[in-house]
Amino acid sequence: MAPVAKSPVPSWELFVDPALSAIRDAGLDPSRIQALHLGNVYSAFTERQTNIAPLALSSIGIRNNVPSVRYETACASSGIAFRQGYLGILSGLYDVVLVGGTERLRAVPGVAVQQAMATSMDASERNAGLTFAVYWAYVAKAYARKHGLDDARLQELLAHITVKNHHHGAANMLAQFRKETTVEEVLNSPVAASPIKIMDCCPFSDGAAALVLASEEVARGCPKPVWIAGTGQASGPFTVADRADLSSNPALEAAGKEAFRHAGIEPGAVDVAELHDCVNIHEVMCLEALGFFKEGEGIRSAGERRTYHDGEIPVNVSGGLKSRGHPVGATGAYQLCEITQMLRGEFQGRSLKSPATGLAACVGGTGTVAAVSILRREG
Repeated sequence: MAPVAKSPVPSWELFVDPALSAIRDAGLDPSRIQALHLGNVYSAFTERQTNIAPLALSSIGIRNNVPSVRYETACASSGIAFRQGYLGILSGLYDVVLVGGTERLRAVPGVAVQQAMATSMDASERNAGLTFAVYWAYVAKAYARKHGLDDARLQELLAHITVKNHHHGAANMLAQFRKETTVEEVLNSPVAASPIKIMDCCPFSDGAAALVLASEEVARGCPKPVWIAGTGQASGPFTVADRADLSSNPALEAAGKEAFRHAGIEPGAVDVAELHDCVNIHEVMCLEALGFFKEGEGIRSAGERRTYHDGEIPVNVSGGLKSRGHPVGATGAYQLCEITQMLRGEFQGRSLKSPATGLAACVGGTGTVAAVSILRREG
């Protein structure tokens, strides 16, 4: 993983160091790579460059004519790239695949980023004034109505999630925001879209992350392999107006059920999770959609310290999107790298109780695409 910081180089060059590091970590020569699956969302808008998968491959120095492809599914892009690489190996087509994501959003004007981000939602709704901050305000309001919370109580409970994720991110050497915060600081931050405050929201970020996937035969010859137990992917209604209940995410629920079914486990078997907290209310939706908490309970989990690194289900020990940062096309790959390091006992952050099973979940757009992966270690 690259540090999540303002990048002086374009996204395809930013991907080089994480890619080569992943290949070295696997103990393989770059010539063993048989394909590249790369997540990236906005390079056409922010860097005036499309077709970046072969460009990234050339930048890495892999020039043996292997296939490469860019995946664009909004914030879920590199989570989908990971899953497609996995499926390519399961099919028997490949033995070794490089997967990951890269994005550059801080090194370009903010207005360009906002315009680019807006293309991930329905055109008619964005033309009517919908923004992602407003969408998450709708979601928070719907959740609050369902569970009998007024704005003040809702904001307080959400603030505890931000405090928890900043506490985790403060110990993550790669995080964009390595600082603690308080409930009072969150509540006193400016309003983004009522009841959502600025400190409820993740930043725009530059970053890149990579993983090497391999067949079982190859992986058993690599140092410290971590195994893919199951994956899931699903899509939901594209327009917000078509959503029957904004306080839930059926696509994420379906993707989670598929991943758990493939893994042959229940949510209670997961020891650590990296979840998509682009706005802290979405961490709540992830916790409930994936079965970690019952409906109405997820929002209290951080305040009760149940999702802290030393709690019953550690969530976003990286700091999550809120503190580690959100390089959109690379976020899913960061989550998977972080879970891998946590399972190996190599993560440079808050301490964990030797997890054996981890889950990563990323969601794109207004809940329109979801990817869930479950990893495990042997022994």
